[in-house]
Amino acid sequence: MKKFLMILGGIFLVLVIVVIAGVAILVTKGNELDNESKQYADAAIPAIISNWEIKELEQRASPEFTAVTKDADLEKLFIMYQRLGKLKEYKGCKGEANISVTPEHGIVISAVYVGNAEFDASLAEIKLSLIKHGDQWQILGFHVNAKALFEQPPPSFELNERTGKET
Repeated sequence: MKKFLMILGGIFLVLVIVVIAGVAILVTKGNELDNESKQYADAAIPAIISNWEIKELEQRASPEFTAVTKDADLEKLFIMYQRLGKLKEYKGCKGEANISVTPEHGIVISAVYVGNAEFDASLAEIKLSLIKHGDQWQILGFHVNAKALFEQPPPSFELNERTGKET
């Protein structure tokens, strides 16, 4: 019985060491992924929003993003985003990278960041979802939230030619 308990204790000790080593590797790799994905986000967001260039987004887009996004819809969004005016200041982003394992896709490395920027018309929050393919980060999702985007522009008034009153 003593020999059995010693073997069982040895197996348990090995398992504990393997788990600790695995956690240490994941923490190290996680910090590395956080750093590189944040650098990518902090470079991509200002490149896209500084002049609202669709090309800046398209050249960074993942195949998943491209597959579900119509060019016409993207153009409409960027026309709407241009209502924010000129970029005054990009204030950086916060977020983190994640590693997930799924039966369908295997290991997936992704990240989500939220950046803040000040424009002529409003402050804005830019949410950037990223995915890593090989050694390259790409944009999986892009969303802009700003008060100015939800405000209705003032109605245009036309004078009725017959009565001279606004319609």
